[in-house]
Amino acid sequence: MGVMRWGSTMTIALSAIAAACSDGAGPQAGQRLVLSPPWASIEVGDTIVGDTARFIYLDSAGAVVRADSVAWSSTDASVARIDAAGRVQALRAGVTTIRGAVGSATASQRLTVTDPVLIGTGDIGTCISNTDESTALLLDSLSGTVFTAGDNDYADAVPAPRYGVCFDSTWGRHKRRVRPAAGDDDPRDQTLNDYFAYFGPVAHGPTGYYSYDLGAWHIVVLNTASPLDSAQIQWLRADLVGHPKLCTLAISHRPRFSSGNARSSPGQAPVFEALYDAHAELVLSGNDHDYERFAPQAPDQTPDPVGGLVAIVVGTGGRSHGRINLPLEVNSVVQNADTYGLLRLELHATSYNWRFIPVAGRTFSDAGSAACH
Repeated sequence: MGVMRWGSTMTIALSAIAAACSDGAGPQAGQRLVLSPPWASIEVGDTIVGDTARFIYLDSAGAVVRADSVAWSSTDASVARIDAAGRVQALRAGVTTIRGAVGSATASQRLTVTDPVLIGTGDIGTCISNTDESTALLLDSLSGTVFTAGDNDYADAVPAPRYGVCFDSTWGRHKRRVRPAAGDDDPRDQTLNDYFAYFGPVAHGPTGYYSYDLGAWHIVVLNTASPLDSAQIQWLRADLVGHPKLCTLAISHRPRFSSGNARSSPGQAPVFEALYDAHAELVLSGNDHDYERFAPQAPDQTPDPVGGLVAIVVGTGGRSHGRINLPLEVNSVVQNADTYGLLRLELHATSYNWRFIPVAGRTFSDAGSAACH
C-alpha cells in the first residue's frame, strides 16, 4: 500500500465525531479513532514529502492501542484504504468509513475524499508581534499545499534576527508543506541567499521561480523580490506553453492591480499578459497588506467574464494591516484591510472554489466558485 503524504492530488476531510460500538449492540463509551496529526482534513500522495498520517485507536481509558492489534477496514476501499499500521491512502473522490476493531469493541470515522487544496497568504513572519501566529493557528487544522505570496520573513526587530527566525517561530511548523514565493522584503544584503538557504530546494535557487502540478492544475511561482527581467518572462511564457493544462494559477508577490498602499505595479504587466494569453485562471499576490479580489479582466482592464484573469491580493499573513485607497482600481469587487487570514482554494479538474478564512475573532470572508477556461 502507498504511504500518505501531505500536499498532493486529493484531500481527506474528516467528520468531527467518531462513533464506537460493542458487538454491534450499541456504543461502548470512550472507544474512538483519532487522526495523527490532528487535522480536520489531510492530503495524500507524493507532491510534497511529509509525515505519514494515520489513525490511532484509543480505548475507553484513553490509552493508545497498538496499531497491529487493531483490525482495520474501510467500507469503500475504492475511495480510501487503510493498512495494518493505520495508514490511510485516498484513491478517488467519494465517502467511506474507516473502522477499527479490538476484540468485541469497534470505533469508526467517516471520511470524505475531495480534490487538492492550495492554501496560504503573503506578508507573514514578524518578530515584533504575534499576529502571524494567528494565521499559523489556522494552518494547524487545515490541509493543503501551502503557498506563500512573498515577504515571508521580515527583519523588523532590533537587533535584526537572521533570515527565517520570525517565520520559523510560527509558520515554520508547516515548513515541510510550504511552496514559497520571494517578495521584496525577503532579500538580506541585497541577495536571496538566506531565503534559499532557509527554504532549501523547494525555493528553487538561484532563480527563485519554478512551477509544479497539483492534481489537474499547473501552478507557477514567480520571483518578484526585484524587478522582473526578460529571462524570467521568457521562462514564464515557455513554461506555460510546455504545460498546457486546462487550469493554471500563478503566484507573484507584486500585484499588477491593487487599491492598497503600494498600488498597482506596471512592472507586472508582462506577467499578466503572459498568463492571460495562456488562458490562466488566477494570479495571487501580496505586497499590499490587505485582501482584494478583482473580477475577470484583460490586461488593459477590460472586463472579460469569459476568458479574463482573476487577480487576488492576499497580503494578510500577519505582518500588519494596510489600507484600501479610493478611488478603487477598475474591476475591484471585494476589499478588506482589517482582517488577517488565509485564502483556501479547492482545485477541481475543471473548476475551483475559493474561500478567505479569517483568524479567530474576525468575521470577514469571501467565497465563490468558477470554471476553468
